[in-house]
Amino acid sequence: MTPREAAIKRLREDSCPLPEGEPFTVDFYKPEDGYGVARLMYSVYGDGYPIDTYYIPEQLTEENHEGRIRSVVARTDSEQVVCHEAFYRSSAPNPDMYEMGLGLTLPAYRGSLAFARCTNLLISLVENGTIKAIYGEAVCNHIITQKVAGLVKFVETGVEVDLMPATAYTKEQASDGRVSCLLYFRIGQDQRRPLCLPDCYAEQIRFMMAGVGIDRELIQPSPELLCDVSELEIEQFDGPGVCRCNINRPGKDLRGRLAALEQEICSKNYALLQCFVPLGTADAAASVAVLRSTGFFLGGFLPAWFEGDGLLMQKLYVEPSFNSIKLHSERAKTIMEMVRADWKRSKALGNK
Repeated sequence: MTPREAAIKRLREDSCPLPEGEPFTVDFYKPEDGYGVARLMYSVYGDGYPIDTYYIPEQLTEENHEGRIRSVVARTDSEQVVCHEAFYRSSAPNPDMYEMGLGLTLPAYRGSLAFARCTNLLISLVENGTIKAIYGEAVCNHIITQKVAGLVKFVETGVEVDLMPATAYTKEQASDGRVSCLLYFRIGQDQRRPLCLPDCYAEQIRFMMAGVGIDRELIQPSPELLCDVSELEIEQFDGPGVCRCNINRPGKDLRGRLAALEQEICSKNYALLQCFVPLGTADAAASVAVLRSTGFFLGGFLPAWFEGDGLLMQKLYVEPSFNSIKLHSERAKTIMEMVRADWKRSKALGNK
């Protein structure tokens, strides 16, 4: 039996009732919270969440101890965890960039201030300089998370179209199809960095940058890729049918490497390929041109993603559900129209 299977077995056999109406306090994670977080995870997702760490208390404690995860919990006087939220190192190559997520609350406490108080304590790590940069992905099948993101000074910079499968929301019947996510960033400590603006997206990137509070030195684009061999970092998520590719260094073999990757993931019936392109080098425009010519479209601007900035480009293998996307702010709606317009361009290219 694997550690995950043993952890799930223990959770399945736990007949202790979940708390309701008990007073709680909000605090940073302690080792004794591990089983409570696992129980919370199991109560919300069952055994279907793909990351083992949140089911296995010892792993979660180790990740928090090493600083790869920074968890905040709401715990009752009886030491039961009723809410959890975290910063964690995720897809960004920049080790100073943390994703904000894993916001889970027991149904009985969703009308309380547990989630808001966890969020405020977590954000204090940015305000006191402990965490330098954060990003988040707010689902677009409702606008609740988007409202919370605005309150903690997140700035919208992109739309990830059809990122999550409908099956992730089956338990609460929250979506009939794939769910898009709105990208948010907050940079707590910035430094001046070089930035190459591809002409094809200069206007869109300038709009997405506005309000993030960053300072950049524009550099002249190179018309050609400067290296021979691309350096790619690839993550494949079979469950949601999503592949993420950080193009840490674009090379002259980029087109062929991406074609081989597409062939592989299409054989597995994937829905989406995301490519993260570095904008801190002169050949950024050349790598974006390769992606555009092969059917990729704009996703969004990624401040400090590679330490330098990045650009999200995406390619769908399913028909996108733009009409089901729910957005709260006018800024988000403007970004979505930029993304949708570029998807139409990519589709027209494919039909030629």
